[in-house]
Amino acid sequence: MPGPVTAVVIANAKRTPWAGFIVAAGHAVVEIPLVIFLAFYAANFMENPTVYAIIAFAGGAMLVFLGIDMLLSSNKEIKLEGKSHSAFVGGIITSINPYFIIWWATTGLAMILQAKSFGNWVLIFFIIAHLSVDFLWDGILGWLAHRSGVFNHPGARRVLYIVLGVCLILVAGCFIVSGFRAITL
Repeated sequence: MPGPVTAVVIANAKRTPWAGFIVAAGHAVVEIPLVIFLAFYAANFMENPTVYAIIAFAGGAMLVFLGIDMLLSSNKEIKLEGKSHSAFVGGIITSINPYFIIWWATTGLAMILQAKSFGNWVLIFFIIAHLSVDFLWDGILGWLAHRSGVFNHPGARRVLYIVLGVCLILVAGCFIVSGFRAITL
């Protein structure tokens, strides 16, 4: 989702094609402890099916909101200009924005609980997979912004946003269904 992390990657990509990886590393510094905290402390009260359902519904609603916002943003211009700071520090700072916290408290927590329900090894795999996607996405985004200026091409950006927005809405449906299943079992 285009947001603070995306903005920091693009702003720093003007200087280096590695900006996405550097920002992702700063982002991971905040994200790893947060995921572990949620998995082992917040998850204790999540064994209640009603609480799980509420988190699943909230996570689904958050993804629907983000998906619709992405669809509506498909025509907006991304400004590549602007003052940029250290990419690593930028990654840390963007990780404490309210949307990041809300996402992990809702959608992220539902995914953590699903992973943890299969055991700690699956939780470790989830963390590694999630961070890999962050590094891959931010790395590709930084490289593309540095090398090609792809975000200056409105047609390509629009298609990307529409595809990703629809994907977010589909994943939201999965979370909402899992919430209904939790309260009907």
